[in-house]
Amino acid sequence: MERVKRLSILGDSVSTYMGASNDEGASESTIINPYFYRPPFPLSGTYWHRVMEHFGLLLCVNNSYSGGNLSGWGDPISGVSRADKLARDDGTLPDLIILFMGLNDLGRGVDVGVFAADYRKTLAVFRERYPRARVVCVNMPDRDPVLYERTVLFNRAIGDAVKEAGDGYCIADLFASRLKDDFYYMNTLDGLHPDEDGMRIIAEVVIE
Repeated sequence: MERVKRLSILGDSVSTYMGASNDEGASESTIINPYFYRPPFPLSGTYWHRVMEHFGLLLCVNNSYSGGNLSGWGDPISGVSRADKLARDDGTLPDLIILFMGLNDLGRGVDVGVFAADYRKTLAVFRERYPRARVVCVNMPDRDPVLYERTVLFNRAIGDAVKEAGDGYCIADLFASRLKDDFYYMNTLDGLHPDEDGMRIIAEVVIE
């Protein structure tokens, strides 16, 4: 009988959920992770849980930190510094990794060169620590006309890093997908965090 495969997530608030992204039973490294999503928002409504249901996956580690940037090498809450904490404390490794970070870097004015370098470092850590895992990198949606040009630059940096990483690495293209029309204007709770329809859109892009 084929072993059920496991998903790990490296993310920010969009990928959090109370009891999942701070599950001390999975990894002590995530205990203090702050979260955004909690009941009455349903766990089954999150994009990553929808992906798990679609592919029949189990959760390995959801290392998502509400408010965290991807960039910030040496900062313990940054994505690049948490990239080596996607295995369970019992040694279980992920078979699939979703990396969905950059929204905070983009909105806070992080230099695209810094972001690009730390994104490459993050994928390099994945390659070293989880060599058998497939990695799906979710890029930035076109959510704000003011941020359009920076969004294009950030997504170019993500695309270049994924291309450099090679086989087993791919992009879930929220920016280019036909499913994204009016995504961040019509399908959020507060202009940033997706509602259930927004989560469904992200899940469909990742699954595709």
